[in-house]
Amino acid sequence: MTIQLSDNYPKIIRDFFRFDDSHGDGSAHAPITLPFEYSTRDLLREAERLPYDDRTVNRCYVYGPTAKPDPGCDLVTDHGRDHSTQLDLSQFPLIRKFITDCNSIGPVTYMTFKRMAPHGYITPHVDSECNPYKIYVPLSWPSGSVFKVYRHGKVDFDELKPNIIATGGHMHSVINDSNESRITFSFYVDWSSPGWSEILGASTVK
Repeated sequence: MTIQLSDNYPKIIRDFFRFDDSHGDGSAHAPITLPFEYSTRDLLREAERLPYDDRTVNRCYVYGPTAKPDPGCDLVTDHGRDHSTQLDLSQFPLIRKFITDCNSIGPVTYMTFKRMAPHGYITPHVDSECNPYKIYVPLSWPSGSVFKVYRHGKVDFDELKPNIIATGGHMHSVINDSNESRITFSFYVDWSSPGWSEILGASTVK
């Protein structure tokens, strides 16, 4: 899968999407089905109202270690640490319910929402190896949005499917080559818990 991008993108982005034509075998990312119901459309309505920061890709940290600042991708899972909401979610009941439903499977350790502007991008990188797997839930995925894992092809988000992605062991990059904002959220979990371990084991991700 190669993509020809305009010169408005940095060369490292253009090269990453142009020269790697791999398609992937499911070992670095795979769609999953979460064992509870939720509406991406309704979650998107709430996500659009969140208080995002002003980083290049806007972020809103909603859940993580109690009384700690946003740890980002370098979060080290601590099975003994308390986790809690990081802002008042009383005006975001569906997001709060999603977190509760996830915690009913096993502990969630970190969750953040991300809003990427039209023609935005994230440069190729590898996340902390302390967290080898991350779950991504797309809420809007306009045509021209691509999440690509080096040598493993693009992630299937076309029908707003959640995916487990091995971001701690594989270089990846994201573009939004469209004229619309793109909103997703991602979260880490305690993969040693029985519920999340079962979901990981049922996937093809290694």
